[in-house]
Amino acid sequence: MRFAWVIIFCLGLLVVLAASAGAYTIVFEGANYTWIKPSMQVIEDDGGVNGHCVYVPLRPNHSQTEQPPTDDGNITIKGWAPVDGTYYIWARTKWYDGCGKSFYLFVDDMNPDVPPYIGGDGTYQKWHWVQAKKTYQLTKGWHNFRFQNREDGVRLDEFLITTASPDDWVPDGIMTPTQGYVWKQPNS
Repeated sequence: MRFAWVIIFCLGLLVVLAASAGAYTIVFEGANYTWIKPSMQVIEDDGGVNGHCVYVPLRPNHSQTEQPPTDDGNITIKGWAPVDGTYYIWARTKWYDGCGKSFYLFVDDMNPDVPPYIGGDGTYQKWHWVQAKKTYQLTKGWHNFRFQNREDGVRLDEFLITTASPDDWVPDGIMTPTQGYVWKQPNS
């Protein structure tokens, strides 16, 4: 019986690998940002990759009714997209509660009247992956990914860009950050 489970597991792994063959996935660590603006901050968190995560502090008046952010604190990661294509963005997050469960997500210079956001699901107090609500057409090269304060109490561990469709592949657990794909300021 144990042998049968090993065979089933291996076949499932082959299907996942075959489905994502030819896809590009780049993983970015939130605490390895290019720029940061308060109130966003890096804190220790044993559940995060390398023991850290990005955090929007709880406001003293955090309540059960959603309120607009008190600032535009954010982190920006200038990351490399390896090929032209349609990209899906996933973020490994930990939400505080129903009023602390999302970030604004800006890619490059977008400045819409209604900013897109990532999150809004009902998984609280647990690290999990959430997918951005839209896809992004990225060219090969550098792009700015800005996660901005939308609600307090939220945490961002890492995020990824991938050409793999969510029908073919969904991230799970801590992913190893891709080395060499983050632009760093000189002397940082």
